[in-house]
Amino acid sequence: MSLTREQLQIIDELFESSGDESAVLQKHNISFKDWQQQLAEEDFADEFAARLESSKRHSQIILSRYAPFAAAKLVQLCESENQETSRKAVLDILNLQAGRAEISNLKSQISDTVPPSLDPDTASKILAVLAESKTP
Repeated sequence: MSLTREQLQIIDELFESSGDESAVLQKHNISFKDWQQQLAEEDFADEFAARLESSKRHSQIILSRYAPFAAAKLVQLCESENQETSRKAVLDILNLQAGRAEISNLKSQISDTVPPSLDPDTASKILAVLAESKTP
């Protein structure tokens, strides 16, 4: 069974209206029970899932374009005269690295590039901040 024109419009409107489910359902005069039944239909669920995955991919592409800028900004903040700003930037870099370890399988499938290493000056500042945060 294929989707009706109304079902396709509903899915389109959900993604265009920032996911305001109740507004879309109200506009199309669909009860919550009917909505749940539509979500249970295999064709509808498949189309809905495909649209969700497409949106996630789109978001990841946008974020990946700005990741180098964000990383460079964090490295600059490590050299801040404000100790708290520097400490937070270091922690954010470490958290980013930890997150990378969790997705290393996916990353290796996409690209075999190695992230650039830190210069010795920045690395020593990171270590100094870490040492400072470990002392009571």
